[in-house]
Amino acid sequence: MKITLVCGSHRKNSQSLKVTKFLSAIFEKKGIESNLIDLGNSPLPIWEPGMWEKDSEIKKFWKEYSKGILESDAYIFITPEYAGMASPALKNFFLYLSGGDISHKPGLIVTVSSGMGGSYPNAELRMSSYKNTRIVYIPDHVIVRHVETLLNADSPESKEDEYIRNRLTYVVNVLIEYAKAFTTIRSSGVIDIKTYPFGL
Repeated sequence: MKITLVCGSHRKNSQSLKVTKFLSAIFEKKGIESNLIDLGNSPLPIWEPGMWEKDSEIKKFWKEYSKGILESDAYIFITPEYAGMASPALKNFFLYLSGGDISHKPGLIVTVSSGMGGSYPNAELRMSSYKNTRIVYIPDHVIVRHVETLLNADSPESKEDEYIRNRLTYVVNVLIEYAKAFTTIRSSGVIDIKTYPFGL
């Protein structure tokens, strides 16, 4: 099994990256391979229509950049809330994905806020990022609020810190079980992205 984690913050060494690394460590402890894409330290150029051309420079760039995505069994998208929205970097990332990259595989949304926000990016991603990618978001999601006070040490430093660690571990376990179950769907023979490349 392999899991790809996409950190959607534009900042280097962001709070979102801190959360992403905590999640990655959970998989490491379980002996599950993880693939971490950090859009802050390795930003993607703005998507452009050259992606529709077979041998364009941007297409070649994406093939190299996206190694490990297609082979993954599940995905976690971690995003801060920027002006009530998911990060532009993460939205841009979804534009690069073709119909077969992450289709019919489970996804988990984790949003990050320095205060009490974080709910809008979850709603936005569930509404607009699944159509052509065919990602299947699991019902659970996590909002990491007051993130600067959490996940800063090896052990929990408060009740809130302990709660969010337990909650993140729980949803990771749920995601793993979804990843196992969805292999049956993809191997069933009913999926036909070539004939039906778009969500509707």
